[in-house]
Amino acid sequence: MRTERRERQNLNRDNVSQSGHRTRMAESKGYTLNSWARIGLLAKKEEVVFNNLFHHINDENLRQAFQAIDGSKAKGIDDIGKRDYESNLDENLSNLLERLHTGTYRPQAKREILIPKANGKTRPIAISCFEDKLVEWTLGKILESVYEAIFIRNSFGFRPRRSADDAIKANYNILKDDRRPFVVEIDLASFFNTVPHRKLMKWLQIKISDRKLLGLIARFLQVDVLGQDGNLAKATDGTPQGSIMSPILANIYLHYVLDQWFLENYGSKDAVIVRYADDAVFMFSREEQAKDFLVQLEVRLTQYGLSLNKEKTGIIDFRKGRENVFHFLGFTFYWNHRKGWNKINLVIKTQMDKLDRKIKEFTEWIKLNRHRKTTKEIWKITASKLRGHYNYFGYYCNRSKLAHYYHAVTGALFKWLNRRSQRRSFNGYEFKRKLQRDPLPLPPEPTQLKKLGWSPYVR
Repeated sequence: MRTERRERQNLNRDNVSQSGHRTRMAESKGYTLNSWARIGLLAKKEEVVFNNLFHHINDENLRQAFQAIDGSKAKGIDDIGKRDYESNLDENLSNLLERLHTGTYRPQAKREILIPKANGKTRPIAISCFEDKLVEWTLGKILESVYEAIFIRNSFGFRPRRSADDAIKANYNILKDDRRPFVVEIDLASFFNTVPHRKLMKWLQIKISDRKLLGLIARFLQVDVLGQDGNLAKATDGTPQGSIMSPILANIYLHYVLDQWFLENYGSKDAVIVRYADDAVFMFSREEQAKDFLVQLEVRLTQYGLSLNKEKTGIIDFRKGRENVFHFLGFTFYWNHRKGWNKINLVIKTQMDKLDRKIKEFTEWIKLNRHRKTTKEIWKITASKLRGHYNYFGYYCNRSKLAHYYHAVTGALFKWLNRRSQRRSFNGYEFKRKLQRDPLPLPPEPTQLKKLGWSPYVR
């Protein structure tokens, strides 16, 4: 089994590999490949195991991390933000690098905040200190460069040049010909909080033998979390949401536990997976195969410390003409028999509970901010929220739901802006005039909406 060290030596030899050839060509044209490109070229060789990755944690890459991280995000327990760190950037980075390379660096505890969920529960988010974010970002880029070459094509979540839109289109294309109508819809129970650290580290060792880098990743996994009650809790499982490294670690774990296992045991033209982070659907041509898969999947997940949410997991008979539906990434997939047409089409619409949640979120926002912000500020933010909603949910067959959201948002604006004081801000006529003078984005016309069709990523 070749290692990165040998491959790095080969890059300086003539006619030894395609990777070396690409590197020499790049350098002959006057530019050098950055760390991520060099790692990525080597990662395409399946037999390569990386044993010399820690040197990529250097001044250049930490500065790249500094530029990439959003300074407006919440601060960690040390209350130091991007601007504070920047005031003495050179010295801070020099000190950080010294601690990293001498082995004395230790990530600080994360600060936990609880985000309310629609079902009344909360989602814990772990906020790192800014300096730790720099290291996490760099580690995340290293891991992404190593694993991007081996992830399956139908894994779409938190990957460069892939999106939820690609996952939705892949799903649509697989289902529209009615050849794989038995859909297994799964929901992993508390996935990000239950990933076993030991098993995750063993999977990482398949491609990485750099003990120094693995040790640093392990420290981040085991860092204490300061709860809202003021108590410190040591993490024994999970890749905390909010951590910059969490998405890539989650993808690596599910690649080995789920994706690769599925392809080896079920993957064919009659059985296909589409996964976006921890949301996945599996489509089969035969019902008995779907049933067998679901049984074996539960065994597989238990073996690796995961479990299914039984209420949101099941097999859907999605054959054309059936009235069954299933949900994926906020959309409902269903067969629509258009009146006057002797044809049944596969279409999608915004999932109703997601739409209700989005409307509720906007209503809560306007109630909270109607006294804090001017009408001009509220109008600008509302326009941004509408555009964001249209960008995600804007498919040509979903325009009625876009209109539903628009009318709910403008209705909430009219209601709560009139409750700023005892005196009404608008009557119906004045509000209509305001919308004419300073229009909010309307749902795009059908010709401007995204079409559902072929996706280059469908396996």
